[in-house]
Amino acid sequence: MNINDTIVACATKIAKQAISIIRISGENAFKITNRLLKNKLTKSSKIQIRKLFDKKDLIDEALILTFANGNSFTGEDVVEIQCHGGILLTNHIVSLLISYGARPALPGEFSQRAYLNGKINLIQAESINNLIDSKNELSLKISALNLEGKNHKSLIDMKNDLIDLISKIQTSIDYPDYDDVEGSSPEEIIEQLDFLKQETLKILDISKRFNFLKTGINTLILGETNVGKSSLLNTLISEEKAIVTEIEGTTRDIVEGELNFTNFTLNLIDSAGIRKTDNKVEKIGIEKSISLINTSNLILFVINKGKINYEIYEKIRNKKHLVVLNKSELLKKSDIEEIRKEFKDLVVVSALKGDIKDLISKIELEFNNEDILESDIPVLSNLFHIEMFKNILTLLENSLKNIKEGFTTDLINVDLYEILKILNNLLGIYDADEEVIDNIFRKYCLGK
Repeated sequence: MNINDTIVACATKIAKQAISIIRISGENAFKITNRLLKNKLTKSSKIQIRKLFDKKDLIDEALILTFANGNSFTGEDVVEIQCHGGILLTNHIVSLLISYGARPALPGEFSQRAYLNGKINLIQAESINNLIDSKNELSLKISALNLEGKNHKSLIDMKNDLIDLISKIQTSIDYPDYDDVEGSSPEEIIEQLDFLKQETLKILDISKRFNFLKTGINTLILGETNVGKSSLLNTLISEEKAIVTEIEGTTRDIVEGELNFTNFTLNLIDSAGIRKTDNKVEKIGIEKSISLINTSNLILFVINKGKINYEIYEKIRNKKHLVVLNKSELLKKSDIEEIRKEFKDLVVVSALKGDIKDLISKIELEFNNEDILESDIPVLSNLFHIEMFKNILTLLENSLKNIKEGFTTDLINVDLYEILKILNNLLGIYDADEEVIDNIFRKYCLGK
């Protein structure tokens, strides 16, 4: 890949539609596009209407948006052609642009150029994908905030605190005769390192919670045969996805569905009913149901009167679960109260009648997490970025251990510089050494 190439790609799906948007980015964007035109584009940021030609033949009339002198998403000259959305027409225009010198863009290359040109950082780049893939309102809002960079102030503050600490240590190393550099004693360094560690833990915690909600809560519907697990799945997703009969053991393999709440998504899994059986196929389904207990974030343990598998309940007791008493339409009030004595937080539903409002309310209360949106702590939405922050935590813990064991501060600064590189990588900044030097002269210069 040559980042100096002028690249082209369709920014909309190539399909039969009203409008297709073709994006060209690079130093030759105007020159290449002008080969389609008789009335050439002016190199400025504006909206222009032009007729498109293949040599002498008119092929379309399009609205063209031009972004000159780096005033674009990628930080390069960009031309966006809004042509009519025919498949043949769109492909024909793209092919002409390639024949005139543009290169087909690689997946994500426009965002990559925006990052390399300092238009966005890694967190903002990831937020673009998250906006597109959002399954619920919370994910959409957090992704929009990350794209705007609103929550990045805490990350920048953390980085500035780190630079300050590195500067103090570096000054005390370079000028050992000056033993009065404020904040450079072992006790003060430990205090500052511990503060950075706590900030890192907060970011990791809220990021893990968000990713858990963003990707979906794996929810296993578990219980004995014929307790109405499949009916419950169908009612939750408002779709007849699972086969429902009165015959025990109807469900023999997992059936999946998805339920989107405002702030989270449930990845629902209907499993084979648990019972003793000689049927080989059903046995495999039951074994799979039991194995899913370990990978589930939430278990809906469905029961009926006389159909409570206590052996299975013991396996899920210490996991996040809700006990769901189904088929309430067949039960007396006294039956329900008797079962409630065994299960304090019992949720009573009737999947057959569509009466599951209490279950929905209970789940919403459990996983609302509105505080994530209200927090000013940056949310990392990429697992790789979370791993980068785990590395920061390890380096901070290593620094704390070393200084408490009496190692010299120059060894600690090696780890701190590594942390600074990670933060700068996330923020799209590369001059870590220059930043430290500037900070030393600004705050800790000696003799002016």
